[in-house]
Amino acid sequence: MRSKFPFTAKVISIISCTMLLLSSCKKDSKDCPAFSENLLPYIPKESRLMFYNDIGDSLLIRTDVYNKTEQHTMTRNRLSVGGSGSKPYCVASCSMNSSLLSSDANQIDYSINVDNEVDTCVLRLSISSVIPSNDYFMRSVPFAATGKPFGDTLRLTNYTPTTDPRFSQVTIVYGRGIISLTDDVQNCIWSR
Repeated sequence: MRSKFPFTAKVISIISCTMLLLSSCKKDSKDCPAFSENLLPYIPKESRLMFYNDIGDSLLIRTDVYNKTEQHTMTRNRLSVGGSGSKPYCVASCSMNSSLLSSDANQIDYSINVDNEVDTCVLRLSISSVIPSNDYFMRSVPFAATGKPFGDTLRLTNYTPTTDPRFSQVTIVYGRGIISLTDDVQNCIWSR
């Protein structure tokens, strides 16, 4: 007479392996917050930024695209290698920029990204113009869900690794957005 023990051991072994496989493919989810309301006044929703210098000349920068992250749920990517994927990671952002299809001479890419996992907030600004120049500005601060993480007035200095940037400084005011650009090529300050 044969023992039923080897058969039972096989069934238990198969069930254990199946449970282990299913647990490695679990679908974790995480609720991610919307972009923080206290940061919106740094990037007001505008379709055009008009600046003037002290002799009355104007500088127009159109902003065709405005995006803001809403509250959402992230899940593991079940199609990743092994089926387990990485854990959901929350990032919220708000941005305004010029369309890549725009024929305007001046282009902008302006965003604030909040990394909810490490509580940091990064403001990035890139300006391209007809004068061959790409100018970059950035500031990173700890994230705070209340108050003004970048302060009332933020002055950024160009960190482009070139010797001849067009814009060397930008001033951003809470509630008004970008209010001035220091133009080294035209030797003036553009204000609004």
